[in-house]
Amino acid sequence: MNNWLVYLLEVSVCQVLFGLLYCTVFRNLSFFQTNRVFLLTVTILSFIIPLLSIPFWNAPVSDASLSIFQRLQHVELAFDPDKTMPTHVNVLDVNWLITILGLVYLTGFTLRFWKLFSGIISVLKLTRNNKFFEEDGVKIIYINSGPSFFSFLNYIFINKSHLAISEEEFSQVIEHEKTHIAQRHTLDNLLMEVSILICWFNPVLRLMKKELNTVHEYYADAKASAFKGNNESYSKLLLKLASNKGSSLLTHQFSMNTFKKRIIMLNETKNKKRIALRYILVAPCILLLLVAFSFVPKNSNSQDNLAIIDTPYVIGNISWEGNSLYSDDYLSGYLGLIKGDQFNEERINEKLSYQPEGRDLSSLFMDKGYLYFTLEMDKKIVENNVDITFKIFEGEVSVIDKVLITGNNKVSTAQILKMVDTVKGELFSRSKLMSSQKKIIESGLFDSEKLTPNIIPHPSEGTVDIEFNVVEL
Repeated sequence: MNNWLVYLLEVSVCQVLFGLLYCTVFRNLSFFQTNRVFLLTVTILSFIIPLLSIPFWNAPVSDASLSIFQRLQHVELAFDPDKTMPTHVNVLDVNWLITILGLVYLTGFTLRFWKLFSGIISVLKLTRNNKFFEEDGVKIIYINSGPSFFSFLNYIFINKSHLAISEEEFSQVIEHEKTHIAQRHTLDNLLMEVSILICWFNPVLRLMKKELNTVHEYYADAKASAFKGNNESYSKLLLKLASNKGSSLLTHQFSMNTFKKRIIMLNETKNKKRIALRYILVAPCILLLLVAFSFVPKNSNSQDNLAIIDTPYVIGNISWEGNSLYSDDYLSGYLGLIKGDQFNEERINEKLSYQPEGRDLSSLFMDKGYLYFTLEMDKKIVENNVDITFKIFEGEVSVIDKVLITGNNKVSTAQILKMVDTVKGELFSRSKLMSSQKKIIESGLFDSEKLTPNIIPHPSEGTVDIEFNVVEL
């Protein structure tokens, strides 16, 4: 299945659009808490929007109404199932590509997970291996190496070798770190790290986390400088403790390599409240992404509208088990099933069982020799979604051994066989069996109501005999 690949691609597109919006419009605004909420919210929304299915406009379901990524999911529809070799080759290539991409993704996921896990363990070791004293609900630990000051959860870590600062400066640094703890900035970092873990291949998400950390520092700087009411002395303190050594994924280090930006922002005039109207731009951005990934078409004909009224459910996840001849997405596309469409069980069953024109799923397999093909559909309702699982048994292919004609006295067997499309040595084909029956009936020589083609399988030999029992007029 490549649904996970399409989903991650759509999530990444959401992240890129939101990241561009932040960097071009909101990045230099002094609304620190608003920027923090924005970055966290859009990170979560990026994972939610591609999962939504919102029936919105009345239109026939066609390739033109599908999003770019929905078309990727159904690209195999262009293959002609009657052309066996090209289909097999393309499906094989697609499956290999998806397998390789899956392995690459898991490798990157594992490496990122190990980095995150190691970072957490290293900080936890500091909390266990060093004594702490508590002040106003904050645990302070003195260490012998690492950055000058940094915080994690409700811990403040202080490097003993970097204490060449005044008592007033020390109190400002502690106030800065207490702000991180009070605002639970570590939880923000944890959320961003989990997001990066899932979409480790997307550099925009790492940029968004960096911007979030910068916003954290801006806000903590503002609180710390207001604590003593002296921006100039606080700016000098930032320069004095400037460092970028020993940084961790989840900790907040007092002096990061963004100190220049922090000094500039600390002394900048605060934006007027009317500038906050810029955040309205988030709404059209979200709407654009919903149109691209979440809005799905509703069929406009009356029969479909009745189905919407009678069945207030939409198709959820579609999965296939036991299929090897055709891929999951090809089979879903062959049945015209799209996630988010209205669920109509009667219509699905019609596409699964026999149709005279041979567009049913059984014919798709039986025309390739899979005489013993069976299919079972399981449904699971989750809220208003119906998750569908198709369980397929393909069996072995059957080759035609004998084509028998019985019941004829006036018309010769050779003459009847000329009307039959099935030939010894070919794979069994239900469509050819039906066309043969039609030709015999159209000859006008036999009773159409009593013409009964019989299928005589020989499973152990992998063959099948076809018998046409005719009744002459």
